[in-house]
Amino acid sequence: MTVGETNGVLDETRMRAWAEALGARLRGGDVLLLRGAMGVGKTTLTRALARGLGVARPERVCSPTYTVCMRHPVAGEQGSARELVHLDLFRLGEQGEGPVSTAAFEALGLEHDELPGPHGVLVVEWSELWAEPPAEHLELTLSRDPAQTEVRTLSAVGRGARWSALGLDSALAIDAF
Repeated sequence: MTVGETNGVLDETRMRAWAEALGARLRGGDVLLLRGAMGVGKTTLTRALARGLGVARPERVCSPTYTVCMRHPVAGEQGSARELVHLDLFRLGEQGEGPVSTAAFEALGLEHDELPGPHGVLVVEWSELWAEPPAEHLELTLSRDPAQTEVRTLSAVGRGARWSALGLDSALAIDAF
């Protein structure tokens, strides 16, 4: 069930401002699924989310392509979220064995059904490779026109009741940034 949606074209500065505002609204247990081509700005968006969420050292948020999973603690008491769990499924999916399954998560020592947990915010890059993502999630899709590399098109779609109060069509409407 789609409960909120916003779309727009942003330069990198506006994209970071939007992502910081979103990060400030996230709660423990939230799942964000990022989609987009390599180099489109998924990690840049995640770093801005981390800043808004209150991650202790957001500048340390980098692509977990080779590490697959990175955990970043949230500084102080800023709501229910205590950490940002940043996954990248690119390397797991490039094995050519089809979508990334529960077994792949377990092989990494991650319990698929426990991610992100009640105190974590889970951000998944290359989420289209995930065979069974949670039904309740925020799907963020980034794309870039090769003729206009300084801007990106961003689509945010909330799925499930958890996202109904987020304000995607009002406070977080992309055109407002």
